[in-house]
Amino acid sequence: MSPKEDQIRAVVSQQAADWVVTNQDGMPDEMQRADFVAWLKASPMHVDEYLGMALVTRDLRTVTRDAEGSPEALLEQARADSAGVVAIGVRPATPEPEAKRLRFGSRWALAASAAAVLLAAAVWWALGAGFGSMPTAYRTAHGEQNAWRLADGSIMRLNTDSAVRVRYSRRERLIEVERGQVLFEAAHDERRRFRVAAGEAGAIAVGTRFEVYRKPASTVVTVAEGRVAVFTGEPPRGANADASAPRALQVEAGYQVRIDAGVLSAHAVPVDLHQAFAWLQQRIEFENRPLGEIADEYNRYAGVPLEIDDPALRALRVSGAFDTGDPASFVAFVATLDGVRVESSPTRVRVLRSPVSDREAQTSGS
Repeated sequence: MSPKEDQIRAVVSQQAADWVVTNQDGMPDEMQRADFVAWLKASPMHVDEYLGMALVTRDLRTVTRDAEGSPEALLEQARADSAGVVAIGVRPATPEPEAKRLRFGSRWALAASAAAVLLAAAVWWALGAGFGSMPTAYRTAHGEQNAWRLADGSIMRLNTDSAVRVRYSRRERLIEVERGQVLFEAAHDERRRFRVAAGEAGAIAVGTRFEVYRKPASTVVTVAEGRVAVFTGEPPRGANADASAPRALQVEAGYQVRIDAGVLSAHAVPVDLHQAFAWLQQRIEFENRPLGEIADEYNRYAGVPLEIDDPALRALRVSGAFDTGDPASFVAFVATLDGVRVESSPTRVRVLRSPVSDREAQTSGS
């Protein structure tokens, strides 16, 4: 196994452990159960890792408690319906001494229960029942960043205070951005397109790297590699509709496009990718941008919000950079700006116009 595969396995193992704890702590709610089943179906590795955890904790019965009939009956039905399918975690039966069978009997019974879940899910998935009905949710808290490798091999990185839901079907991989900023590294899949939905905005990509930033009133799509088709309203029809969709705006690498109130810009504009993706290094970098925009970005990370009510101050053009983990540095930077003063309290930081100096008053009065 390669180091990369070891890393993936480690992440899945942690997810499996988290699900075991969730199922042990009590009855999961409907959303948790839906997310759990979707996670199991996403990859045989997920089932394999959960089986390993459950064999230790004797928790696997939680998985099948709502199934019709006993786990053994479900296993038999799955075997009948899935001839030729090999279940993860189940070995072919071989003659064993009676003592050894007794010693490991409960373990293999538990493994059979896991196999029943896997085989039943495989049949259900193969027949298309329930396809796309149970998305998996991913979220980050205020000031938090995280990354996940999806079942298809794509990588998804969430910036602070972001939320997405991932859903797979035969025809597409759909990621719904509920809020926040997400960078995608889409794995190529000729059978299923990679589509992102963010309110009225949508994007389709094939084997590319791009970002979708959903704000309260607008959505920004930035392309780092490859090409993305950006559109509004209903997505292009057809399982093979991709970045060549005729009614979509084609956005190349190094360009960015905005969707404001459901209206797509007529043209993409060039963008500084180093600044656009500085958040991956926990930094905000800006050049000749309005102070109000930078303050809004600052507030996505800071524990104490920065307030600028004066429209003229919000429009003030500034350039600079600061670490998101050091919000005090940005406040100090703002305090050095001409005509600006800062008032700090435990609950907020206010940016105001500075009083007119005596010299300025004399100059203006002469």
